[in-house]
Amino acid sequence: MKSFNVFTLLSLLSAFTAFAGTVIYLTQYSESGKLSISGEFKAVADADSHLSNVNGIKYSANGDIAYQWRASSAERLISDGSVSLKEPFYIGNIAEQRPWTASALSGQLSQDGDKLILTDTVVVKDLIRQAEISTEALNINLENSEVSTPLALTLKLRNGKTHSIGMQASLKDERVELLNQVKGRYEPY
Repeated sequence: MKSFNVFTLLSLLSAFTAFAGTVIYLTQYSESGKLSISGEFKAVADADSHLSNVNGIKYSANGDIAYQWRASSAERLISDGSVSLKEPFYIGNIAEQRPWTASALSGQLSQDGDKLILTDTVVVKDLIRQAEISTEALNINLENSEVSTPLALTLKLRNGKTHSIGMQASLKDERVELLNQVKGRYEPY
């Protein structure tokens, strides 16, 4: 009977050791991400849909194209309903007569579709006649035809450059305002 108790004791000790080893492995050494015990869990924002080669067009009340945009891909985010864009390209009109463009490496379209934020190497052409603006972020209010950036920008014209921190533009009024630390260098034609 004494050997039976030793066997039972060794079995219980073995089971306890295996259980303790499994818990230690899962909490301390597991890197697979498939199963782990954690004190805190944070959900990561994820997309509920993905589209490739996307085109968006908004028509004015008279049936003309008010603006259009395209992107190499778009994902609608679950967290806030906005649309994340890769390589967006925007084509708008100034006072419904002259087209201008803006391109970037990435962008975000608001959930209601009223605001487009371009980021990462933004290049704007023809916002100011025969000019190119480069910056790292550009906010486009699609409904009000207003464009702004709080960041540094460079305005290139045929005969020179202007640097500024911040810009606001009202396309309906055909007005562009450079906000702070405006410096320029121009050569005569």
